[in-house]
Amino acid sequence: MTLPPARSTGAQASLLGGRYRLDERLGEGALGVVWRARHMDLHRDFALKKLQTGALADLAARARFHREAEALGRLRHPHIVEVTDFGVDSASGAPYLVMELLPGRTLADLLRETGPLPAARALPLLDALASAIDAAHEQGILHRDLKPSNIALTTDAAGEPLLKVLDFGLAAVSEPQTPDPAPQEEGSAEGESLTSTGMLLGTPLYAAPEVIRGTAASRASDIYSLGVIAYEMLTGHPPFQGSTSKVLSAHLHAVPPAPALPDVVAQVLHEPLRKEPELRPPTAAAFIRRLRHAIERTEVVQWRRAELPRRAALAAGLAAASLAAVLLLFPAGYLPAEHRLDDLRIEAALARKPDPRILLVSVDESSLRESSMTLAARADEVGKALSAIFAAGARGVAVDFVLPSQWKDSIDFTDVVLRHPENLTLAASSRPGESVEGLDCVSGLTQAALGRERTAALFGFVNLDEDEDGAVRRGRLFFRDDDGGAHPSWAARAASVFGAPLLPAREEFRIDYRVDGHLYVRIPWRDLAATLAHHPERFRDRLVLVGGDFLNSGDDGHTVPVSLGKIGAVSGLTLQALQVDTIAAGLPVRGAPRVPILLLASLGVACAALAVLLGYHAGRAVSVVLGVGALYAAVSLPVFGQTGLLLPVTAPSLVAALGLAAALILRRRLTPIPSIGSPSA
Repeated sequence: MTLPPARSTGAQASLLGGRYRLDERLGEGALGVVWRARHMDLHRDFALKKLQTGALADLAARARFHREAEALGRLRHPHIVEVTDFGVDSASGAPYLVMELLPGRTLADLLRETGPLPAARALPLLDALASAIDAAHEQGILHRDLKPSNIALTTDAAGEPLLKVLDFGLAAVSEPQTPDPAPQEEGSAEGESLTSTGMLLGTPLYAAPEVIRGTAASRASDIYSLGVIAYEMLTGHPPFQGSTSKVLSAHLHAVPPAPALPDVVAQVLHEPLRKEPELRPPTAAAFIRRLRHAIERTEVVQWRRAELPRRAALAAGLAAASLAAVLLLFPAGYLPAEHRLDDLRIEAALARKPDPRILLVSVDESSLRESSMTLAARADEVGKALSAIFAAGARGVAVDFVLPSQWKDSIDFTDVVLRHPENLTLAASSRPGESVEGLDCVSGLTQAALGRERTAALFGFVNLDEDEDGAVRRGRLFFRDDDGGAHPSWAARAASVFGAPLLPAREEFRIDYRVDGHLYVRIPWRDLAATLAHHPERFRDRLVLVGGDFLNSGDDGHTVPVSLGKIGAVSGLTLQALQVDTIAAGLPVRGAPRVPILLLASLGVACAALAVLLGYHAGRAVSVVLGVGALYAAVSLPVFGQTGLLLPVTAPSLVAALGLAAALILRRRLTPIPSIGSPSA
């Protein structure tokens, strides 16, 4: 037990209870004297409280002394002073109480020395005090005299600060785990509100209104006293001051003055000081939890307001760095996973019917088996067939074969070239470091007759671009040579008969695989002559694509990114037809502008990173970003279905992932969000 030190009176001549030597008087009150006592068998010092000799005849005083012994004997709590023994002095008949000796000072001493305590120091003490109060209440014990001078501040065996509640001399004791003690008759030994001399039981500065009125104390009364103590610890003074009568009247009628604290903290401080006991917090711990939350929220708000400019700049920098990293690592804007997402969106979209103006004349395996002639020897045959197709009213013909040089000597092939140079498309192919193939199928005389530009306009390049997985997803409208010149692709040249520009501003386009290539009207080469003879109207106003259709033999198969039973691989002729169809339809499948979307993603990342850096719940920030990302990915499906626009998903997701990861790492290295410590046990 800790009390203000007093002068030593020397060792006592005899041992109290046969084992305690009274070495030093530590303090004295109206009812008892506190000694430093040496236990002669244990060789350990204790605090021994002995009833004053003059109070032996006072029944109420003796009752209080026994009540304190009973209360402390029942309680075992780290923040309540521990009773080790109780007895009666055989010489004087005075009861005594032995408690642990607590070196240190009281909370009253601390407040006199320092004034108001910072929240970081006050809250751990209040946590400890609240846990002691609630523990006593659970055992059916009311303290009824809580005040700073009855709260000891010491240290434990490890040197850590330790709070202990003292002086249960005015305690009310009932059965454990019961509701608030029932009111007692005024003046009784167990429930008195006034002493025999008419003084208030307890200390006026910390007394609850119902105690002042003379009604029985309750748990709410102790919580009121706790509220006064908390108010004093945080402001440096109790809520009501002045003469005793003024203080008592204020407890009964006055609203506690607003402390010089943030409004949210002041509001919580007023909750245990309500005049009506039933309106106060139900437990001491509940009050301190609300107070802690209010203080922490206030300090965090102030900290965030001060840190906002600096951390906003950091968040913006992280978002910009993440964007720059993605653009640097993937300058084309396409991550491998994006292809798969595009494929899924195309598969999920409604199918588009093939352009009915496109007709395929397929040179398949069965057609080849009917003749042993090689392609080089079939120039006259093909030339006559092409002339017949034009004669039937075809709008244009495109040949998807790189024709051999022997064809320049064919009169029939040369004739069709000279008659239909604007509507005939021939195939050319080129590889890096090699010459262009296919151009020498037209003789020099024919080239001279057509002129350089018209001859060049005959040809289109049939080169295909494959992605990393080997699938062909993109076509070209033109190719550039080593000098930067632009040359139309075969598909663009063929589609020009429908009015598509030969050299548009865009170089690449996305092939529309919503079209089922199996549904194009096909005429096998072996049936071409018969169809021209009996059904020439089938060629009228059509673009006729002539090419190889060797998918089953595996010689001309191309992987395309559509499954679900529609198309898995297609022939070269079908793939070129899909490109021509896409161009003729106005390039309906297109990628959304990448940079604006990445900038929007960076803005979102900056906001999420700022929330993380300002100490908001990181899991919630990540969840919000994931939720927005999932919603964006889901919306991209109907957007594509309605507009053909492919919104980038993986690049914005990577920007978000990099930015958030950097923010989470940086958060650990920055000054942490203010904390006022964990609640005491």
